[in-house]
Amino acid sequence: MKTVQAWLEAHPRTGTALLALYYLAIITGLVVMYGRGDFSTPPFVYQEF
Repeated sequence: MKTVQAWLEAHPRTGTALLALYYLAIITGLVVMYGRGDFSTPPFVYQEF
């Protein structure tokens, strides 16, 4: 683990690029999951109280 940390400290741009790719993967996953445009809640959430 220390070798990876040392390598990332020696190459800061690569660490930044990896972090950007990580966030882009999260955003892409959210777009894939919710990209259909169906943002409605399931019917069991709003039960008539």
